[in-house]
Amino acid sequence: MGHAGTELGAPAIGGERSEDTFRTLAALLRRDLDFGSSDSGYASHAIHPFAAKFPPQIPRLFIEELTQSGDSVLDPMAGSGTTIVEALMLRREAFGFDIDPLAVRLCTVKTTWLDPVDLQRRCLAIIEDALDMGKSGSHLRRELETRYDAETRKFIDYWFLPETQLELLALVLAIERVSEPAPRGFFELVLSSTIIAKTGGVSMARDLAHSRPHRDPAKNPRNAITEFRLRSAKALKKFQNLPQRVKKVFVAERDARNLPLPTGSIDLVVTSPPYANALDYMRAHKFSLAWLGYPLRALSALRGRYIGSENLHGGPTGELPRRSAAAVRALAERDARKAKVLAKYLGEMRDALAETNRVLKPGKGAVLVVGPSIMRGVPILTHEYLAEIGSSVGFRLAGVQKRRIDRDRRMLPVSLDRNGHSTIEQRMHEEYVVGLVKE
Repeated sequence: MGHAGTELGAPAIGGERSEDTFRTLAALLRRDLDFGSSDSGYASHAIHPFAAKFPPQIPRLFIEELTQSGDSVLDPMAGSGTTIVEALMLRREAFGFDIDPLAVRLCTVKTTWLDPVDLQRRCLAIIEDALDMGKSGSHLRRELETRYDAETRKFIDYWFLPETQLELLALVLAIERVSEPAPRGFFELVLSSTIIAKTGGVSMARDLAHSRPHRDPAKNPRNAITEFRLRSAKALKKFQNLPQRVKKVFVAERDARNLPLPTGSIDLVVTSPPYANALDYMRAHKFSLAWLGYPLRALSALRGRYIGSENLHGGPTGELPRRSAAAVRALAERDARKAKVLAKYLGEMRDALAETNRVLKPGKGAVLVVGPSIMRGVPILTHEYLAEIGSSVGFRLAGVQKRRIDRDRRMLPVSLDRNGHSTIEQRMHEEYVVGLVKE
């Protein structure tokens, strides 16, 4: 984990001139960036569902063309770690930060090579332990009552059948017997993938990885231990393609507005910030984080600190650039509170982009993958506002390129407006790649 005031590495000197980066980045942004038919499940990319992942071909392209082996690549809002995995595969130094604890766990596991033979042996032991513990249901039920606080216990009781609870707790206890942090983290992530699943899953929630949690009383959840066995086998195969010897990879739970990096130390940033009408990642992530020891109350408090959250307490101050401010005023005519949410989001992204600018070397690039939104019927052109905000904090705009989204592959949630129409469907058929260069 990163700590306040800690700086990693030292600033490097030199690098390409600003004009060279600008021309290269501008040319890259004129390419077709859809990657609709490309395989995105190689290496460790597909070991756990994560909403709105961008295809790994995007960071790979910009890392290959804008950096060299040994250069440093940063994703300050790392999400599922797509940029960090690509940087690792391309022998770059990689730094990934996120405020979401499941994202940090996922990014850490996906960038840590583990011996598949050793993992297979450990997996069999975990399953054997879990099955043995399952023979003593009374012991597991007592453990359930004491391990989780009342609020978390109520959440578990609502979303998981009694028999599933015992299966999951047996797996949790068996995984806790793994003493080494790296393999234990791997199996915790496999456990999480049995809960936050693209299809099926062991909770009573329908299609949890895509949508708002909705309890389906007709659902027949799969056996958690059987599902754990199947998902472990699939995940094990993915790690055979990761390089064993890599450059530095550092992942930590940290806010993008306060990075533990020296000024002028990064060669490239590739990131996908939250949208203006943000996806609520914690809505799904708490389903597995609760089992991994995070109290619901703590997760709710953390959720309010996410960029784009609707918690209006203690938002950023300062004026927004012209187009961004005009968007806030237009939304205020429809919904004053939503306008405050948008203003808060844009102010938070201004602070995040200023921090990104600080840690980049002069003349180096930042690539943002963002999408437009619809808020109360008002088009929110996030890419245009972030391009403008970037210019206001010391970047030069190299270009903006539209890309089409394959909704099924992006795993986007369902969200209905007041009239019952899908607001996600209205806005999520395209997104934009914004290229910025530090002056």
